[in-house]
Amino acid sequence: MAIEFCVRNILLEFAVLLAIFFDWGSCELVEKFGILNHSVTLSPVKNGEFKDITWKKGKDKVAEWQEGEDVTYFGSFTERAILDQSGNFTILNLTASDEGQYEFESRFQKSETMFLYVLDNLPQPVLSCDFDGENITVSCNGPEDTRFLSYEWIFSGLYVNLSESKVQLTSPIDIPQSISCILKNPKFTSESSLFLTTCVPENYQARHRYFLIPAFVIFIIAVFIISRKSG
Repeated sequence: MAIEFCVRNILLEFAVLLAIFFDWGSCELVEKFGILNHSVTLSPVKNGEFKDITWKKGKDKVAEWQEGEDVTYFGSFTERAILDQSGNFTILNLTASDEGQYEFESRFQKSETMFLYVLDNLPQPVLSCDFDGENITVSCNGPEDTRFLSYEWIFSGLYVNLSESKVQLTSPIDIPQSISCILKNPKFTSESSLFLTTCVPENYQARHRYFLIPAFVIFIIAVFIISRKSG
């Protein structure tokens, strides 16, 4: 009985050690987003009292600190980075070359890995359109960097998505109204609108107006007749 109890305890301790080993050895990749020419701060997920801190970009050190010593910065980060004793690593004046995988290391702490994406300012989308005599096709032209970019359309009528950035408005079309395209990424939202009158030739718009006049008259007459009967 005593031997069985001892073996059970040994197995339990071994299982705990395995759990600790695999937990310490695992790295969760966190996504972080910064803006070109702005600053961004990379922070360890777990807070603690650190005696030493090392930040790496890929395999290269970018900042290092030991208790009782000053912070040492490496490479292009020498004059545009700040590391504090809480592990926060701030990069100033972000450049496109700052994008990449970063890793936080400290003794007796689980290493943490994150990927920094550097995004440019999101410009207003440029809307263009084409009319084939029946339908209007509207295109929303965004930036060259389409990573994490999503499109949203605002239109009160019916439309068909030809692609994420292009829609076709189906008949009947209320020409005086407008359509809007919204671009979104993790840092920005940008919107532009387009009046459909700019898409359709004036002669078609004139026919469209003349067609609406009889329809409106018929509607008024129908209302009048119904009201007379009910009276």
